Amino acid sequence: MIPIRGAPAKHRWPWVTLGLIAVNLAIFLYQLHIGPDASTDLFYKKGAVAAKLSRLKVLSLSQSVGLLPTMFSSLFLHAGWVHLIGNMWFLWVFGEALEDDLGPFRFLGFYLFCGFFACIFHVLAASSLAVPMIGASGAIAGVLGGYLIRLPKSPICTVVFWRLRPETVYIPAFVWLGLWLALQFYGLKNGGAVAWMAHLGGFFIGLLTVNLFTPLTPATAPVHAKAAPKKAASAKGKKK
Repeated sequence: MIPIRGAPAKHRWPWVTLGLIAVNLAIFLYQLHIGPDASTDLFYKKGAVAAKLSRLKVLSLSQSVGLLPTMFSSLFLHAGWVHLIGNMWFLWVFGEALEDDLGPFRFLGFYLFCGFFACIFHVLAASSLAVPMIGASGAIAGVLGGYLIRLPKSPICTVVFWRLRPETVYIPAFVWLGLWLALQFYGLKNGGAVAWMAHLGGFFIGLLTVNLFTPLTPATAPVHAKAAPKKAASAKGKKK
């Protein structure tokens, strides 16, 4: 089950979503440039290492200040093409409409906010883990949670494989995201190298807080939609 397209943007171009994708891609290309050994060093320096972050209370102020930014920088590091493309694909499918709904600056703040708290959930669940957590999936999980609240019935264009043949179907967002959530709980039960708690933590943070990031007034309607009634009014005036 592969999502192809979520609800399209109606009021503005998704600059922040596209910008986040571009930044992640640029950093990954930099990782390829420096090579695997230097990339591994980068992961340990800029990734979120739970064993270090769980010791913030006992560390000095300067050490704490040096570690806290890794909770954000880890969101822009990826372990390979599959990791990167999977995350960026989900960001595009679900980020476009949510950015349109929240507005670009609120969407960016929401994205980083969810990523930060997803990291906290990971640290609480794996406080002794010395392996760095990297990837944007915690923040993107928050986008999915926000999408479920703001656009629950919007159709998600999805490719499914029925009898080994791909077919395109439209699945309501609340059904699609319900299946995604069930998969995360299944993954958590079976363990593995994926930071499942970061996914679940980011999702529920997004679910519970997205309305705090919504604009006070609804998004502005397109210019041509406003102009239409005026043309109709002027036409009536000519008939008189």
